[in-house]
Amino acid sequence: MTRRRRAAIIGNPLSRAGRESRARFGASAAGLPRAEPASRGELRDALRGFAARGVDLLAVQGGDGTLREVLTALPDAFGDDPPEIAVLAAGKTNLAARVLGSAGMGEAALTRLLDAAERGTLKRRLLPVLEVSRPGLDVVESAPPLRGLLFGAAAFTEGKLLAERRLHRHSVHDAAAVALALAGIALRTGLDRGHALRAGVPMAVAPDDRPKREGRRFLLLATTLDRLMLGLRPFWGEGRGAVRWLDVLAPPRRLAAALWAGARGRPRSWMPAAGYLSGRAERLRIALDGPFVLDGEVFEPGPGGLLLSAPDRVAFVSP
Repeated sequence: MTRRRRAAIIGNPLSRAGRESRARFGASAAGLPRAEPASRGELRDALRGFAARGVDLLAVQGGDGTLREVLTALPDAFGDDPPEIAVLAAGKTNLAARVLGSAGMGEAALTRLLDAAERGTLKRRLLPVLEVSRPGLDVVESAPPLRGLLFGAAAFTEGKLLAERRLHRHSVHDAAAVALALAGIALRTGLDRGHALRAGVPMAVAPDDRPKREGRRFLLLATTLDRLMLGLRPFWGEGRGAVRWLDVLAPPRRLAAALWAGARGRPRSWMPAAGYLSGRAERLRIALDGPFVLDGEVFEPGPGGLLLSAPDRVAFVSP
C-alpha cells in the first residue's frame, strides 16, 4: 500500500514565468500548505512551518535561484530529514529541471506530480548537494553555508553578468541566455588575443589534500551534477567525492579545440599540459578576490576564501 504523501508548495513571487497565468495553481493546490516568501526570513519561517506539519514532498515553483534558496534553508527547518523536492520549472535557466526532471509548472504540473505521488510512481534521484562555505563571512553575517548545484567563477561570472545586462532584457532566457553569453565570451577571447578576460582572475585552488595551485584562472566550475544544460559534460578525471570540478588556467590555450573536446567530457592528451584540469573531490578549497556565481546569482567570497563540499544528499522527484 502506497504511503500517503504530505505535500506543500513554495513559489517565487518574483519569477518571470511565475507571474504568467499558466503558472497559477487551482483545485489541485486546495488544502495544501503553500507559501510565496519575499525574503530569506520568510522562507525560513515557511519551511519550519512545513516541517512542523510533517511535509515530506515539497514542490518548488521557480528557477535555479529559488531552488538554491530552498536548499540553503532546508537544514535549519528539517534537520537531517529533508523532504523530497519536486522542481516546477519557472525560472530563467532551469538547469535543475533540465537535468533532474520536472513536471512543468502551474496547475497541470502539480496535478501530474500529486497523481504520481498517489500512485507511488514518482521517479526519484538521490543527489549530493553542493555546499559553499565562506569562512569568516558566514560567521560575521550569521548566515548558513550556501547550497546549490552549479558553482562558477572567472569567465563564468562574466558570462552571467553579460546575460543579465544584454540578453535577459531582450527576453532571451533559459539555457539560451547562458549558452549565448558563454559562446560570446569564448568567441571574443579566442579571436582577440588582447582581450582582458584572457588574463584571468587570481586564484588558488586545492582539491582535497593536494597542494594548492596558485595562478590566474580563465574559468573554474564545480557541481555535483553529471551534466549541465544542453547536454554539456565538461568534467573528467579521477578522484573521490561528489564534487566535479573544472579548472582552466589563464590565458586559455587552443580554446576552441579545448571547448569542443571538453564539452563532451573527452579531453585530448595535450589539454592537461595546456592548463585544462578536471577531477572529483570531497572538498575544493578556493582563494579568490572576485565574485562567484552559484545557481544564477553573484556572491562575494569571505575573507577566508571558499570551501566547496557535498556533505548531504537530497532526493529529487518528478512524475
